[in-house]
Amino acid sequence: MQRLQAYQYELMPDGEQERNMRRFAGACRFVYNKALAMQKENHEAG
Repeated sequence: MQRLQAYQYELMPDGEQERNMRRFAGACRFVYNKALAMQKENHEAG
């Protein structure tokens, strides 16, 4: 029988680290939305 184990961690960033994480998340969201828009355009064009 296989036993699965998980660990849970909590991030506690200071002010600058939190700003950097928010900037990174915003950049990822922008790139994802841009790629999704390009994919939709290509799909509609055939």
